[in-house]
Amino acid sequence: MIVRDLLIAKQIETNDSRARQAKDQALYYLSLNKYEESLFGIIVWRSPVTAIFDFCISYKRRDSESFVAKLTAELKVRQYDVWLDNQEILPGESILASIENGMKSSIDAVVVLSRNYFDGWSEYERRAIFGLMTSKKLRIVPIWYQLDFSDIQCSAPMFADIKAISVPDDTDSHVMATCDSIATSYRPEQRRSRLFELFFRCLSPNFPEDWDLKLFLAVIDNDLELAKKACDSGADVSITDAALWNRYNRLAFDCGCFDEWRKLFLYLSECGEIGGV
Repeated sequence: MIVRDLLIAKQIETNDSRARQAKDQALYYLSLNKYEESLFGIIVWRSPVTAIFDFCISYKRRDSESFVAKLTAELKVRQYDVWLDNQEILPGESILASIENGMKSSIDAVVVLSRNYFDGWSEYERRAIFGLMTSKKLRIVPIWYQLDFSDIQCSAPMFADIKAISVPDDTDSHVMATCDSIATSYRPEQRRSRLFELFFRCLSPNFPEDWDLKLFLAVIDNDLELAKKACDSGADVSITDAALWNRYNRLAFDCGCFDEWRKLFLYLSECGEIGGV
């Protein structure tokens, strides 16, 4: 009932008494640690981003707005969910908070590096996204838009070591080729596995003796030595991702893994694998 009522509350104005009552109800249940009933409601209560996205796109509007608009449209045609500022930030919302929510709600990030990218909002985004990448909370797909390697080395040397897609202009053929390249690293049907991967990567340092987690990551990373060590240390080769979700569902909040938990929770709820009314 709580999830259903809060989904309804999301559709009505915040000054409506029913919406306020739903929020109060969710906070009450949260205080009782009934996460499965209330946390989803609190997440969807307001508009910090309630969806999950395959990609957030960071770019400099005056350099690459046309290219990014075409890229976003083509990615959506190919069934990717894309967070783009001018489509997701509503009038009256904080730009900074919305960008942060967009990044936290995305699986990967497309960073369109261009001549004037390295100042203003886009520079903030670049630094934040790179920080998330180094902590393995998302993966970056860099696009060099009308730039070459020397430009990247000069302006963003930390990106020089990441395989990038070079794009000379916004012609349709180059947009299509860019989408083709993006699809080689991630496809929409991999959404579930990517979300579990992000969740498990975040959990693993907190549970160094859990060889089941290490076995999953060894398979993902094609790490034969780690897989052998995990099996020799007692990893259950028949364990499922759902079983690990059940093991760590409630523990994730104390491990700095809330964002990863949240995205996976939303996905599993949407697929009907957990929750219910």
